[in-house]
Amino acid sequence: MLLKKIRIENIRSYINETIEFPIGSVLLAGDIGSGKSTILLSVEFALFGIMKGDISGAHLLRHGSKEGMVELILDINNKEVIIKRSLKRGSNGIQQESGYLIVDGRKTDLVAKELKARILNLLGYSESLLN
Repeated sequence: MLLKKIRIENIRSYINETIEFPIGSVLLAGDIGSGKSTILLSVEFALFGIMKGDISGAHLLRHGSKEGMVELILDINNKEVIIKRSLKRGSNGIQQESGYLIVDGRKTDLVAKELKARILNLLGYSESLLN
């Protein structure tokens, strides 16, 4: 798996940011509070969604924002894969919305659990990780 690009909107300290990853090793460097951890958390959210016991949607969605999203573009086994996940603030708190997966140009809209299952399958992980 090679990370190519990430788009982040209203996630923690980022309002609207696109980061392109060069081929090779990447070092995230900066002052405390500059957003290094947010980039990593955004990659984790894109791949796996909100996981119980880990970081909540309230911790990810930018304070005062109604919606946020992460779109991750990566290469898995020479196939371009685009993953998009969204968060939305509602009357019942912050919920994870449906997202989509694009593999080699074919888009599939999926609910959070289906999206996680497809991504784990693409990455070669066991389905036992779905819980």
